[in-house]
Amino acid sequence: MSIKQIQRFRLWLRQYPTTRKFLKFGIVGATSATVSLSVFWLMSLQYPALNLLSKAIGYVMGFFVGFTLNKFWTYIDQTDDGEKYLLKYILVYAITFMVYLVINFVFDHYLFPNIWVGIMAENMNQHEMAIWLEKNGPLVSNVFSIFINVFLNFFGTNKLVFKIPEPDHLFE
Repeated sequence: MSIKQIQRFRLWLRQYPTTRKFLKFGIVGATSATVSLSVFWLMSLQYPALNLLSKAIGYVMGFFVGFTLNKFWTYIDQTDDGEKYLLKYILVYAITFMVYLVINFVFDHYLFPNIWVGIMAENMNQHEMAIWLEKNGPLVSNVFSIFINVFLNFFGTNKLVFKIPEPDHLFE
């Protein structure tokens, strides 16, 4: 990709601020997931008996990396120096986590997305993929739940945590 193409893409992207924020949000999510998994992996290599503690520490590290990057990069134009964002961020992520669990449960026990995605794969002559999908229901449900949760987290952080104040409330 040439520098000119990158510049044109950046100019085009400026026309769509929500899309731009969503891309940044995705990069932050990938970065925080990488940190979380790396911390877990390194700790589990060093202390194999502390598997659950390693996961918890990795999750917390990834959470704070995500919060910091979102505050100072994704939503930099929506932050105020005196405002407290961490509690709102924790609240949004706690609520969306509960929603994620409910969605996952509904997919696993009532909707079975692995079956209908498997049928779609079968209709496209992807027989091995269809068999794999039908055997891996919880994984397929989890992928669908994560996809929905990404949008809920983006909406929550964009509209509730790092919201732009209304013009008549700027000086309150």
